[in-house]
Amino acid sequence: MGMPFDLPNGGLLLTLLMLSRERIQTGSKAAVSIPMLREVIMLAVSKLPFDEDFYLSTYDDIREAYQSGEVSNLRAHFMEEGYFEGRLGAMPDLDEVFYRETYPDVAEAITNNEVESVLEHYIRAGAVEGRFANAEDRKIVTRWMKLGGKT
Repeated sequence: MGMPFDLPNGGLLLTLLMLSRERIQTGSKAAVSIPMLREVIMLAVSKLPFDEDFYLSTYDDIREAYQSGEVSNLRAHFMEEGYFEGRLGAMPDLDEVFYRETYPDVAEAITNNEVESVLEHYIRAGAVEGRFANAEDRKIVTRWMKLGGKT
């Protein structure tokens, strides 16, 4: 892993992003350099829960890369690549009843032995598809979708 992911002073950060306090309140769009945006996202990702055992047991390719030495730092991999690939860093707070009721197609796939479990579906497809792990997750994802203009 490279440098620690810390934020500079807020005023300086806004200057570096070519923004102002007033502008970030408007809700309009802004051009931001990709390296700056990536750094801010990676800082946020660094605050997410991460469990090495979960990461290794969930993703066979990561386990193999770790065992071969191709990946030496699992948390760094998650922050720099895994998160952007849609991987989860820790066991999700999955409400199985909520998930089955909200997604009858998943419940049917489990009944038909097409999918092993709610957890397997969520890890392999549901999270990337924007499916909600629980009722709180629905609020969080909905808020982000509104911020992105997707209602």
